[in-house]
Amino acid sequence: MTSSRLLLVYHSSEGQTAKVAERIASTVAAAGVTVDVEEADGAPGPDGYSAVLLGDSIHMGRHSRALSRYVSDHADQLSTVPIALFQVSLTSATDDEEHSTRAHELIQELVDETGLDPDIVGFFAGSLAYTRYGWFKRRLMRRIARSEGGDVDMTVDHEYTDWDAVDDFARHTAALMASSEESRNR
Repeated sequence: MTSSRLLLVYHSSEGQTAKVAERIASTVAAAGVTVDVEEADGAPGPDGYSAVLLGDSIHMGRHSRALSRYVSDHADQLSTVPIALFQVSLTSATDDEEHSTRAHELIQELVDETGLDPDIVGFFAGSLAYTRYGWFKRRLMRRIARSEGGDVDMTVDHEYTDWDAVDDFARHTAALMASSEESRNR
């Protein structure tokens, strides 16, 4: 499987999605896959890759323009390779039907907007990066966190990402690539 190459394209605002992308890349690489990690704004097209993994952070209830633009710009090429997709959001930090439904709606909005057809999807809780927010956003996020029963101490960041779930998703991505490679070699 060492000939497999994965292109991991992501967008991150405060850095949590970048941390998730790096963790996934590390786990997939341990399975023998070559991984190229690129930010969406400067990422190459998917030509020459066995699969593509896309990751995005949710802000203000939507996917980033950078990732949406990448997907739209490379739609034809993306339709020819296995696709894994993950999103990082505070919506996924609350484990109830309302928040789960909203997280799925966000994925569906991206699919509807871009025509993307992912083979697997991962939903990961993000973080409250109070120390990296500006004055206004820090207070806005604290207000939202308070209404959701979240952490309101603005002197520290609060990470909600389930790293075991991230590792499981990465292993599923590697397995998707392996099965795709086997199908192509038959």
